[in-house]
Amino acid sequence: MPKLSFSRRSFLKTATVGAAAGASGISAAAQESEPSLCGSVWERPPQQQGNNLNLIVIVSDTFRHDNLACYGPKWLEKLETPNLDHFASESVILKDFYPEGMPTIVIRRTLYTGRRVIPCYYFPQPESVQLPGWHALYNEDVTLSETLNEAGYITALTSDLYHEMKPTRNFNKGFHTWQWIRGQEVDYYGTSPHQLLDVSDMVSPDYLARFPHLHQFLSQYKANRNLWKQEGESLAQLVAQAAIRWLNANFEQRPFYLHIEFFDPHEPWDPPRRFLEKYMPNATGPSFIEPPYDTVPLPDEIKQRFRANYAGEASCVDYWIGNLLDTIRQLGLFENSVVVFLADHGAMLGEHGQFVKGPDKLRGQVTHIPLLIHLPGNRLAGKQVSGFVQMQDVMPTLLHLLDLKPAARVTGANFWPLVTGETRALHEYVVQTYGWVGAVRTREWNYSEVWKPEARLSKFHTRPGAPAETYKPQLYNLKKDPQELTDVASQFPDVCRQMSARLREYIASGQGITYGSFNQKPSLSPGTVYVSS
Repeated sequence: MPKLSFSRRSFLKTATVGAAAGASGISAAAQESEPSLCGSVWERPPQQQGNNLNLIVIVSDTFRHDNLACYGPKWLEKLETPNLDHFASESVILKDFYPEGMPTIVIRRTLYTGRRVIPCYYFPQPESVQLPGWHALYNEDVTLSETLNEAGYITALTSDLYHEMKPTRNFNKGFHTWQWIRGQEVDYYGTSPHQLLDVSDMVSPDYLARFPHLHQFLSQYKANRNLWKQEGESLAQLVAQAAIRWLNANFEQRPFYLHIEFFDPHEPWDPPRRFLEKYMPNATGPSFIEPPYDTVPLPDEIKQRFRANYAGEASCVDYWIGNLLDTIRQLGLFENSVVVFLADHGAMLGEHGQFVKGPDKLRGQVTHIPLLIHLPGNRLAGKQVSGFVQMQDVMPTLLHLLDLKPAARVTGANFWPLVTGETRALHEYVVQTYGWVGAVRTREWNYSEVWKPEARLSKFHTRPGAPAETYKPQLYNLKKDPQELTDVASQFPDVCRQMSARLREYIASGQGITYGSFNQKPSLSPGTVYVSS
């Protein structure tokens, strides 16, 4: 096989939106004259017959690869994730898995369609998140669920990822049934009053003074939590239980495709007390569930609480996924199903003095993610597979395992030849973008820079109220510094130029491929794809 060389919230805009996409008042200069649309009518995927294996895909948002023992030492030695650790021992482990376009919604566009999304394009959105690539699926996108529909599958989605359930989204398209679990972050589920709720149990007065817009965010989240807490200890529990109910009712309806989205351990890092106690016994004072996206100095006790909160969230997710995996086992579904676990991205947990993700954090803690694939009969159990794989490669590979072919729009590659040893490399390097910052990673180097300076949206704030500074390219020597803690860009200008050229080559290769449409034009005839001129 040939090688392919090729916010969210207002108080966070100082780092995420200001850095990566700007607010909704983006200047006219940043609005491009885009290439012709690559198609504007959805084309039905082919009808085909596969091997009738079920497919169960479990996605956990912000789940670091080093939460799991199969990826080497855990970031916290005593971190407890026994259920996923055991699942990994029975699965194929992809060691070098990375997203392409980032973050959350951009990643789902890639995962659900098997299409690259870089270069991403900016479309103003009716919400706080304003990022290139952060928008609904294009009208002509063909999803995994739609492809499986045509192959005779029953398809179902269970998710508490509120970004994909907003009225302007269409990520449930192709699913026969879907269930939204409400109440994450600032999902408008509970009612936060005009005067806002008391959040002194969550933040100290000093912290709230540093991030004043946090009060509105935490008030909405608290109103949500007051509502969903009537049903369970965590939203991870509610997602798992909904998926379990669906499996118990439908496990005999072969073949089926069940897709499960856990928004946790995405912040707010608000674990149930029994999981927090594992990492910070007898914790007192404000819970500090929401870390800053900006890079700011923080007291050690707050940083320790952030890390304990995240660890508790990860253990909570593992516990409830364990309940889901137990159900899959009890129903005999491991014998006739492909079961997949993956994350979308990770998070900084104090490295570089930073927390969570962002365009200035395109390092392994954020971009290196787990991918585990369990085959019927525990085939290839525990096999560790090296070689770069990206998010757009997941869909065509899963279809291959079901003995099905992807729709013509899929641009990702089937990576199973890496698993079988038929090829040693699928990609020479991998590329990620987050907003207007892009990174290119080889075995030796990770390099990042502003990939679209003409957008004039490359400003970063070092702290709230501080003068903006232009993002400076970063370079990390992965052989000498695998944790990517020391930026050596100034020491290797030739390497920076070479890596920059690779990044720009990849971006250029996607021109005319990753643009699309939202308003459907009439087709010339049934089954015909209209391509605009």
